[in-house]
Amino acid sequence: MLTIRDIAAKAGVSVSTASRALNNNPRISQATRERIQALADAEGYLPNYNAKNLTAGEANAVGVVFPTANHTLPENPFYIDLLRGINTQLVQRQYVLSVAISKTPEDLLKNVKSMVAQGKIKRFILFYAQADDPITNFLRQHKLRFVTIGHPADHAEDFFVDNDNLQAGIGGATYLLDQLAVKHPVFVESEHDWGYEQQRREGYERVTAEFNVEPLTCKLGELNRVRLFIKQHPEIDGIMATDDYNAIEFYRLLREQYDISRFPVVSFNHSLPDGLTDADLHSVDLFPEKMGSATVALLFSDREPLESPTPGQIKIPYEIK
Repeated sequence: MLTIRDIAAKAGVSVSTASRALNNNPRISQATRERIQALADAEGYLPNYNAKNLTAGEANAVGVVFPTANHTLPENPFYIDLLRGINTQLVQRQYVLSVAISKTPEDLLKNVKSMVAQGKIKRFILFYAQADDPITNFLRQHKLRFVTIGHPADHAEDFFVDNDNLQAGIGGATYLLDQLAVKHPVFVESEHDWGYEQQRREGYERVTAEFNVEPLTCKLGELNRVRLFIKQHPEIDGIMATDDYNAIEFYRLLREQYDISRFPVVSFNHSLPDGLTDADLHSVDLFPEKMGSATVALLFSDREPLESPTPGQIKIPYEIK
């Protein structure tokens, strides 16, 4: 691997001069800086930012922590777009991603502790917000910087980036009942009862009350239980789900019992390719790539907790497609 010593030798200068030139130190003449930087580019030299940061006790890496609920989560396009937005911003700061994925909360905590103790990572992004979470408790205890995707359930001072899930729920439900003329909707959510699901459900319930419609709700999970729920409610004529995958799973089970097509569905994340389903699917785009970019901006900002009542609140708009 090409080193700073190699660049210095090729340029005929000392290592310290080459280092200052590559860091735009004004003590080095503009001509020398340009010459050495051009040489480094031509040779494909990449600075060892990790070594530089480790001298200050911090790696040039940001830990990204996935929730433990489902091992297929990293394959979800929503998370891929989040990572894309995060990585774009980290590259500009000469930082890289380090991902923590585990099947159990205990293993996930061990993973994060190892990233801190052995990897010297001091900044984290959590792809969830959960009350009494051992990961965020550990990060707070060690005064490490972190941002959650989603509104913190029990620590108002935490930094977070989120959508206005209540308004998104209201918008989605209004579209289902008004624009798609659904009379007997069902709200479909996961069995994990995430905070964003609660907020979207609240929006759904507000709208069904305005339309004088029963706020039917179904949690996914054990398939026979969901099949029984569908059998007990043949009147269902539209679906609102907390994400595209929940919507398609419920729609699949619905089609097992009824001969339907072009069934009205409103869901979230806009993460399914066109043509994957014959449902009349309308997805609420939450712009996860923008969320990822905003998360990194907050993670590296100079703002500190308790500077204001909502010190780390960034809301990303939504759009129904």
